[in-house]
Amino acid sequence: MKTRIAAAALAVAFAPAVMSQTLELPARKFHLEQCLQKAMAKYPGKVKSAELEVKGGVAHYEFAIETLADGNTWEVECNANSGEITQVERDVKRDDPAFTKVAKISVQKAIDVAVGKYPGMPTEVEFEVAPDGRAWYEVNIVQTSGKTIEVMVDAVSGAVLGAEDESDELEIFRIGDD
Repeated sequence: MKTRIAAAALAVAFAPAVMSQTLELPARKFHLEQCLQKAMAKYPGKVKSAELEVKGGVAHYEFAIETLADGNTWEVECNANSGEITQVERDVKRDDPAFTKVAKISVQKAIDVAVGKYPGMPTEVEFEVAPDGRAWYEVNIVQTSGKTIEVMVDAVSGAVLGAEDESDELEIFRIGDD
């Protein structure tokens, strides 16, 4: 009995401190449900996860959807300010036929191209495909400044498709599996 009373007293004592902490959510014109409806309209299936993150000061939702059409899990990103689907990709293994039948350059060539444009230490390479069959490498590079840059290198031409500074990314929440 004394243990329960002590636990209750501690809970009451700390409740104001816990309740005063709030989570600052980024400004958004479109909410999770609205972006999810858009994503599901294009890629119907089972939602495996949903997350809200801020990249470059802009809020984005990302959904992992196992689609009914092909059974693959696609990452569908929606801009929380415009409501537009901004990116759709699927992480694949190095030997996935969807990647290997398209890729013309080696992983080493992709790393060399990425590091040539954004000097630093490559730490990870991912293999990505789009619904239309395009394929690219995502090379993560840690620069001497400590910044982490994700460089997208076209698997066919070896051209740099873009780069994102991941140092300022902030994951607000994730629901479901990674």
